[in-house]
Amino acid sequence: MRLHDDIDFTTLNWVKTELDETLKQARQALEAYVEDTSDTSQMRFCATYLHQVQGTLRMVELHGAALVVDEMEQVSLALLDGRVADTDEAYALLMRGIVQLPDYLERLQSGHRDIPVVLLPLLNDLRAVRGEAPLLEAALFSPDLNVPLPASAAGPDPALPDRALRVASAKVRKAFEAALLHWFKDDAGPQVVTYLRDLCDRLCRITSEVELRRSWWIAGGVLDGVAAGAVKPSKTLKVQFGKLDREIKEMALHGERYFGAHPPDELCKALLYYIAHADAGSERVDELKQVFRLDQLAPRADELEHARGAMSGHNRELLSTVSGAIKEDLLRVKDALDLKVRQHDRSTDGFADQCVTLERVADTLGMLGMGTPRKVVLDQKGHLEQLVEAGGEPSENSLLDIAGSLLYVESSLDDYIDLLGAAETESDTAAEGVPDLPPSE
Repeated sequence: MRLHDDIDFTTLNWVKTELDETLKQARQALEAYVEDTSDTSQMRFCATYLHQVQGTLRMVELHGAALVVDEMEQVSLALLDGRVADTDEAYALLMRGIVQLPDYLERLQSGHRDIPVVLLPLLNDLRAVRGEAPLLEAALFSPDLNVPLPASAAGPDPALPDRALRVASAKVRKAFEAALLHWFKDDAGPQVVTYLRDLCDRLCRITSEVELRRSWWIAGGVLDGVAAGAVKPSKTLKVQFGKLDREIKEMALHGERYFGAHPPDELCKALLYYIAHADAGSERVDELKQVFRLDQLAPRADELEHARGAMSGHNRELLSTVSGAIKEDLLRVKDALDLKVRQHDRSTDGFADQCVTLERVADTLGMLGMGTPRKVVLDQKGHLEQLVEAGGEPSENSLLDIAGSLLYVESSLDDYIDLLGAAETESDTAAEGVPDLPPSE
């Protein structure tokens, strides 16, 4: 795990073995139920095991993975109640989730960032089999809302009386609703977005409760991003501002105290999702990204690709199997070189066979995406071919140099497995001067 990561997955290391065992029991119960659907106790066992996994994942704050397991549990219960039309599809999805989840957790255990968006296809497939609407990417976006707000989001001092606040909120809501309607219909110019932003800022200045004031401030920043062209005014974004209009209505009816038990956290997260994916061009967007550290939450393209690879079987077991085959080939080449070093007759007989072996190793490394080790192997293959062409007896040092380079390739393979295939894409901390800690830490 890297020192600059915010989430400490040490606790995941503590519970990973238990999670794997519970998922294994869930899989066995599912298989038993599929073989004999009259034994409903097996499906109840499966649902119980999944519920246990969900609780553990929430405990270690892996909310995206917990949401997937919750959907799996709901599918299990729907099967028991006869509320699933395509049972075969439901069985396949449950098995898919049980198989893929350990791979996803294994990736996190190796120190990679939690990227729950790669779980979205599975999550929506599980929802679809129950007839539920799909979720958007924003549903798996979890920024930290407890960070202190800056001075630009300051409220009134002193706080407004409750009655005065509700009257002022009602006036703002009337204007907000009218402007929002024009924005929905796209029958007004960019000044409508600016006006909506100013109304959000006015709400921010009269609101004392931090949870509520946060939502007005974030909404104003999103609208500023829309006005500056940094945020695209999609239909889904406009729907979020429809929800914001309802929050203004609640404040006008009940005052700020209502939001102590009903904070608009989900709305804030949904709006921050658009900020996290916004382009440059708005100072307020940049401020929101800095305050909520959104740049650290938006994954890079290479991170997404690696995470998707982990979900499609690019796991430690597969990599270890491939690595074992590569190491066997390298061992045969090193043994052949070692034999030549020990013999008095150092002819190049048999080197052609070793060149064929090294070419096979290079091809395998290329399929794994290990560009640098592949180049090293090809270079050593070239050196052997040059020795064959030159004839005679190669020097001991030349043979030892080749063997030493192959040792480097073996070491690179071990690092590659430890990082689950991201050794050349995500190890960027060296450039930042921050060392990597071993997975056990």
